[in-house]
Amino acid sequence: MKSDTQTPVEFPVLLVEDDDKFRVQLAEYLRAEGFLIVEANSCPEACALIRQRKPSLVLLDWDLHKHCRPENASTGLEIVRVCREIDQLLPVLVMSAAPDWDVRSDSLMAEADCYLKKPFALPLLTVYLRRWLGRVKAEKNPFTQLGAGVIETADAVNRAYIRAVVEAVGSASQAAPKLGLSRQTIASYLASPMAA
Repeated sequence: MKSDTQTPVEFPVLLVEDDDKFRVQLAEYLRAEGFLIVEANSCPEACALIRQRKPSLVLLDWDLHKHCRPENASTGLEIVRVCREIDQLLPVLVMSAAPDWDVRSDSLMAEADCYLKKPFALPLLTVYLRRWLGRVKAEKNPFTQLGAGVIETADAVNRAYIRAVVEAVGSASQAAPKLGLSRQTIASYLASPMAA
């Protein structure tokens, strides 16, 4: 059953799972819930996708052994390391069916953000993903950044907003009527550096 809560589809979720049947079923469920899902079934594939596509969230099976040779079998540790290298704030949700609690401790010590023990209720996963993607969306919002001190002035928020509208519509000419500003005013905002 699809939830009423809207998920921001512009935020892709990388699903890393080496059990092909489970991954396909989970991806289908999450797509039906409104998530944009990119799939990987091995550590090298996941790391390449993280570097290329820069997902907004990684949903990671900690034990990836099916598509690895025994001599270089991999856990999610390498994937978390790459996530932190690319983006310190990239949310990583780890899942595992391992019978002991070492996986939970290991994954959280490796800087994963959340741990889910398999099997878990799919609606619970949906709640977690929506919550984390809501945080990702808020972090990208100039007004949130202003409140958090990432952007220091309201003028910088205006510049960020104007840049976002211009990027969304494709040009200053098209953005002008939507913003109620002249093209010259938009050009001056775009020419000014944005406060860090």
